[in-house]
Amino acid sequence: MKAVIITGCNRGLGLALLNKFAESKYNIIACTRNQNDDFLNYCNQLEKKEEVKIYNIYFDFSRQEEIVKGMEEISALGVDIDVLINNAAICIIKPQMFTEYEEVVNSFKVNYFAPFLVTKMLSELMIRQGKGSIINISSIGSLGHQPGGACYDASKAALNQFSGSIAQELAPFNGHVNTIAPGPIQAEMFESMTSDVKKKLVKTTAFKRPASMQEVTNVALFLASEEASYITGQIIRVDGGSII
Repeated sequence: MKAVIITGCNRGLGLALLNKFAESKYNIIACTRNQNDDFLNYCNQLEKKEEVKIYNIYFDFSRQEEIVKGMEEISALGVDIDVLINNAAICIIKPQMFTEYEEVVNSFKVNYFAPFLVTKMLSELMIRQGKGSIINISSIGSLGHQPGGACYDASKAALNQFSGSIAQELAPFNGHVNTIAPGPIQAEMFESMTSDVKKKLVKTTAFKRPASMQEVTNVALFLASEEASYITGQIIRVDGGSII
């Protein structure tokens, strides 16, 4: 049975990815910031329902020493890692004049430095295995130039560049690295926005609606599969034909 690591999988798109890969009979290493009894119970029920194994690993994505400890715990499991999905992120979108320096630092710590370090440590394992797929979750905002993108969009743009670079480095070892850049998704983050912002985002799409969770997780599952064996270094826009 294949195994996937998913970061930030206790809510939103991460939780949808957890469900999708469990349904597809992947064992899952679920990485979250803190232990939560409700989420742990949810994982236990999902294990029984789908007959898979879910390992819960906890670390703060903004702290280097905790990330290293978390990766060491994963290595100690002795499980071959077929897929890594770097999903954990924090979203700060506001004009740069009202953005604090610490907010930019934290955005890059979680949205770029954490995926960098997790990938660095796990790609060594994938190289030894001679296989592996890495999927980085970015954003359509990383490809545009909209106001308020000094934190979130900038950090995701850095992640895009990182993905393309390591795709070249890991290809000789049968490693695949791709990025998914979603547009608006019918999720907690989208629902928390004001009605005016939601209308503006939806208006930029050709379909005039946000994506469902499944429309994004389907792409992740495809990129993780053998059917995507000749795809690497790509940014897959799941954005409903958004105008950037």
